[in-house]
Amino acid sequence: MRHLYVVAGFLRRSTMHRYDNEDRARTYKRILYGMLIFGCMCAACIIFIFVRMEYAADDEASVYSECIEENSKEKYVIPSGEPIGIYIKTDGVFVVNTEIVDDVEGGHTSPCEGKLKQGDYIVSIDGTEVNTRKQVTDLVNKCHGDCITIGYRRDGVVNKVDITPTRVSESSYKLGLWIKDDISGIGTMTYIDEDSFAALGHSVSDYDTGLEMNSVSGGVYEATILGIDKSSQDNPGKIRGSIMYSTKLIGIVNKNIYSGVTGKLNKNYVKKHYDEEEKVLLGSSEDVSLGKAYIYSRITGELEKYEINIVRIDYDGDVRNLQLKVTDDRLIELTGGIVQGMSGSPIIQDDKLIGAVTHVIVDDPTMGYGIFIENME
Repeated sequence: MRHLYVVAGFLRRSTMHRYDNEDRARTYKRILYGMLIFGCMCAACIIFIFVRMEYAADDEASVYSECIEENSKEKYVIPSGEPIGIYIKTDGVFVVNTEIVDDVEGGHTSPCEGKLKQGDYIVSIDGTEVNTRKQVTDLVNKCHGDCITIGYRRDGVVNKVDITPTRVSESSYKLGLWIKDDISGIGTMTYIDEDSFAALGHSVSDYDTGLEMNSVSGGVYEATILGIDKSSQDNPGKIRGSIMYSTKLIGIVNKNIYSGVTGKLNKNYVKKHYDEEEKVLLGSSEDVSLGKAYIYSRITGELEKYEINIVRIDYDGDVRNLQLKVTDDRLIELTGGIVQGMSGSPIIQDDKLIGAVTHVIVDDPTMGYGIFIENME
């Protein structure tokens, strides 16, 4: 029995020892699982931190690139103020008006009355394209009094009409039309951007009708200033000048739109007459404020900066965004205020080109209007 007890006791201790080993193993497993889970959590935290840092870097780069992009929109140009000759070739032959002609029998007729009108553009005669007054005259005379078909453009739409010219002499016939195929005048260059330019601040319009001219081409020329007719109340003055068409071409006109004339300049002319150090920042309507500003002008042959006062701002206007008053006695003495030919004169405020002169107020020529420079781009 004693031996059995001993054996039994041995068996009991062995069983307990086995159970202790299993508990210990389970404990180790729990510890290992815990360490594994803790390690995974640490790794996840590290990855999360790195990802956040990466996004933060991307955000900073994005903000930086946006700032760079915003700054890259800044543009510097050379304000001009130079009087120039502007020549515009019409797109078709412009009808100024109809008129009465005397025929060979002493009668009075107006062949185009009620058929063509002011503002039309003659584009063809009997199917032949026409671009000049001479072409119109020659084709009309060749008809020998027979009815001709005139193609004309009105409000952008081409139509046709049959007209019988009036015989006014042995071999001459007339339509009874006052027509033009080009227009020219003195204006002011607003700014130069490398070899591009903008001028005038409003469209080139026909002097007799006030209508904007549809153009296909044109040129800008050096102008010789002969004198200035000063403005006075109810009598706007003008710059008198001559344009040397044969020798003084300095650029070409690409566009003639409501906000001005744009085109390309001869690079050698720009290098000779303008300095890169004259560049100023091209402003926006948001940069404009009431108060002191300057008109840049080269009427005298030298760049002069004349003080003005911006008295009203119209953000919804077309070419009359600013109302201004000339306060500089030098300009008032020279021109009486604003004169015809000063259209396009650059307006500088806080060292930024913010606009250009467009109109004079007839009642008070020291007052005028200007356009935002952003509307001329």
